Amino acid sequence: MFRKTTWFMAFIFVLSGFPFVFAASDYVAVVIKSRGRVTLMSKGKSRSIKVQKGQLLRDGDRLETGTASFCAIKFLDDKSLLRIKENSTCVIEGKKEGEKIDKNILVEVGSFFASIFKQRGKFLVTTPTSVASVKGTQFWTIQKRNGPTIYIGIEGSIDISNKAGRVLLRAGQTGIVSSQNQLPQIRLTNPSEIPSEGEGSVKTQILEIEFKDSDGSQKVMQIEVIQK
Repeated sequence: MFRKTTWFMAFIFVLSGFPFVFAASDYVAVVIKSRGRVTLMSKGKSRSIKVQKGQLLRDGDRLETGTASFCAIKFLDDKSLLRIKENSTCVIEGKKEGEKIDKNILVEVGSFFASIFKQRGKFLVTTPTSVASVKGTQFWTIQKRNGPTIYIGIEGSIDISNKAGRVLLRAGQTGIVSSQNQLPQIRLTNPSEIPSEGEGSVKTQILEIEFKDSDGSQKVMQIEVIQK
């Protein structure tokens, strides 16, 4: 019982510490899972460091995953998740506006899965061919090296724009963007095209704890537990 209680109190402390970190620093996200060769290069730096679970991220940090590697990050304002598959590179941009963060994932190459929860700030994905603007959704972005961008809608909708115009991608659809000057080709998604979640998947469980406040009113506290 003592061990369980200690773990629980420590977990509450870590969660309650996130708002303090968010308010008192320029951190915008945290690494919640990392395996294999994952490196980070901060803006203005010439050397990269190895990324481990718990690494806090700032605006402009560049993440790179090697073969058989992955990384998952959570933004500090609204718990939006970004999962980065192997052989992928991106820059995390986060501009604070009060209690929200305007997010922009600058994708260079690789496969990325975004899952947006109770969105606060903007969430953009910028690739060499286009910009995807999302709200309350789940989707894949796959950027081929020196090639097209592929968007796969899982839930919700995605607004894709470039120099050629703007289109809306819905759940169950795939959009292929060949260049900045061509609109995406939209078609139904073939399930075999969806990247496997593999070991990089992040599963969460919501625990509910009932308690009474100082006025005697019954309350329910929800805690999100990240499962390994």
